[in-house]
Amino acid sequence: MKASTVFIALFLLLLSFSCTGNEENRKVNILLVLIDTLNADHLGCYGYYRDTSPTIDSLAASGVIFKSCQAQASWTLPGMTSIYTGLSERSHHCGYYDGTLYGLDPEMPTISTILQQQGYFTAAFVRTEFMGNEFGMDKGYDSFWISKEWSTKDVVTVDTLLSYFSNNEVSEPFLATIHFYDPHSPYQPPSPFDTIFTSSGTTGGLDDWPIDTNLWSDTALIEHLEALYDSEIRCTDSQLSRLFQSMREMGLMENTIVILIADHGEEFMEHGDTGHANNLYQQTIHIPLILSGPGIEPGSVISLNAGQFDVLPTVLAYLDIPIPNHIEGINLFGDIPEDRIIPSSGVVGDTSMAACLQETIKLMWFVEPDSLETYDIAADPGEMDLLPADSLLLEKVLSYWASPCICTPTCNDSLDFVNKLQALGYL
Repeated sequence: MKASTVFIALFLLLLSFSCTGNEENRKVNILLVLIDTLNADHLGCYGYYRDTSPTIDSLAASGVIFKSCQAQASWTLPGMTSIYTGLSERSHHCGYYDGTLYGLDPEMPTISTILQQQGYFTAAFVRTEFMGNEFGMDKGYDSFWISKEWSTKDVVTVDTLLSYFSNNEVSEPFLATIHFYDPHSPYQPPSPFDTIFTSSGTTGGLDDWPIDTNLWSDTALIEHLEALYDSEIRCTDSQLSRLFQSMREMGLMENTIVILIADHGEEFMEHGDTGHANNLYQQTIHIPLILSGPGIEPGSVISLNAGQFDVLPTVLAYLDIPIPNHIEGINLFGDIPEDRIIPSSGVVGDTSMAACLQETIKLMWFVEPDSLETYDIAADPGEMDLLPADSLLLEKVLSYWASPCICTPTCNDSLDFVNKLQALGYL
């Protein structure tokens, strides 16, 4: 999209907001939809060839879609923390470092604590312990539900949210956070979704997880797993449809803004790995970001670079709530600089890495072992053709990596969580 077209779209969005008035915006409910392990490039509204996402595509058509949104990390704990806090991974320091897991700083404001202080009723429905109280992710929620069982499916999460809103008098305005987990490995979509993209269903390749690295060269197996991953996305999409329809029937959607975003993506041997957390290629950090609701112009498309850490300041600006000075993200309905730099980083096991995206040029630095990779992701979306390192962007990456943590993250040295990381294939 040309820059002039982008600014016209932003102007129309801002104009539509000004027509609603600040007092009305303050009363708007927030439905924060977090989808685990969702690569933007596997959705129809981002150009995917399979029909994985009819509901998400419809949501995008009814609001604004950000075509170039980067995750600030490539696994759940640091990525979700960036969404909640408006901070980069280096600033909040939630993740796995030197054999220890770190959770949210108890004093750091989040989307739930800020809105709760503004008189919002807050509720969360999540499906992994990395979003639980052990890592401080429950703070600021008046009601908090979590399932830590891998066997739980998204249908249960949706049932739980709908049951809560049906059986409790929920005051408005509210913040409802719902976390969908089914696209995460192992890919075991239920019937009839198990055969929607593969005739053999879930048979083959799923007996053990993570997959034996000796089998990664099996192209047929990788294609089979990718088809099952797409099936999980389609299944989650169907649960989203049920959620939206039921909330409409309860009269809860007319005055609600929906924000849909992922924590990270997933890769299938495009760069020699499966899963996520191993690197910062686009398969693992290009994520969807869609907003729809009162005052948002339908069918808007923004191509300027955005990040997970933009969610919180965008919500606060929309609600006319002051944005804390420490927040690193920006209001996406304000002025988005064309040359802004979006950082990503992470430390998992023996791998330390950082990346910066500026316009279409992305530079990745693998700290250990020391190596650089630079790509033009517009001309080379698969990140196959190495470019010479841009000296100015390299300086930005090094400066970002050296930036100090502005929080005091909590230490969680439980072996149970380290074992969970190992079971997921992160270590």
